[in-house]
Amino acid sequence: MARKIVETLYCDACAKKGLEVVGTEKLTIMGREWDMCLEHAERFMNQLAGALDPTEVALSA
Repeated sequence: MARKIVETLYCDACAKKGLEVVGTEKLTIMGREWDMCLEHAERFMNQLAGALDPTEVALSA
């Protein structure tokens, strides 16, 4: 009999709040990985872009 193992990844940021939201995005920085829901991924992307290039936030807003 064949078996299929399905692993569900949850958003690390939501998990800190006790929520189980599926992590559909993955963030990798210098070998560290975080799973994030789309909302947290977009929020972090905007914060990171603003820290690296403030004009980037103005363009995406």
